[in-house]
Amino acid sequence: MNKQLIYLIQLSDLDTQLTELNMERVKLKEKEIGFKLHAKEKEIEKLRTNIRSKIDNDMLIKYDKILERYKYRAVTQVVDGVCYGCFMELPTEFISIENKNERLIHCPNCRRILFWID
Repeated sequence: MNKQLIYLIQLSDLDTQLTELNMERVKLKEKEIGFKLHAKEKEIEKLRTNIRSKIDNDMLIKYDKILERYKYRAVTQVVDGVCYGCFMELPTEFISIENKNERLIHCPNCRRILFWID
């Protein structure tokens, strides 16, 4: 698998965790949260910054645009020829590509970055 794609997958997972933490914070009062969520958020932010530094700038720009549009899940998996970002079936030409995970492939429908699990 392309190293940059691995970093993008990790970054997407961390961004999803941050989004979920923020939603959890909204549900709870600050006193109930304590320092636990805040400490976890700082740890995730540190990991996120480290991973972002390893990704090519052009890829980061594309990733950030997708994330801005959808708020989370800028990178998504393909299962049985279906993009799990928009749940649309991919054209046959996408499914038949060899070494799919060796380059960045965008869903033709939602434009998310795709990866396949063998």
